[in-house]
Amino acid sequence: MTGPFAVPSDDATPYPADFDRVVARVHDMGYDLDILEKGRAAGAVFDRVPFLLSFDASGRFLSIRAMWETELAGEQAGRCLFAAADNWNREKYFPTVYTMPGESGAVQVCADFVLDTSAGVSNDQLEDAVSAGISTGISAIDYMKEAAAHALGRASDSQ
Repeated sequence: MTGPFAVPSDDATPYPADFDRVVARVHDMGYDLDILEKGRAAGAVFDRVPFLLSFDASGRFLSIRAMWETELAGEQAGRCLFAAADNWNREKYFPTVYTMPGESGAVQVCADFVLDTSAGVSNDQLEDAVSAGISTGISAIDYMKEAAAHALGRASDSQ
């Protein structure tokens, strides 16, 4: 069985999504993206928050991931950030917030909004998902910065 047929002139009809279509739609929304890996990943900064837009290896899930490189060592902030992420995830449906070691060894906070595209997605749905991923990602990172500042006694704008 094949998926839905492409109807690009109809913004309400779902059809298969791929990386190039996502990039084109994001550009249509007025945003610039830097292509990080052709056909797979792009990056941008919205309200001083770095984002990564990418598809998984199967091409099924679109991830809109906000990131904050904390510059805090894991032993210094790990429990506090885990508790803040856990609180966010209990209270909010989107995005999923989690921590992981960053490239520098400091804790990185990620806010991941994921869209299952296997049944196809309309232009309207794609635009809504990108908008929601960006706005909720910014909110989640701001929340995590405030939580870290409060718990660790640091100024949130310096992080």
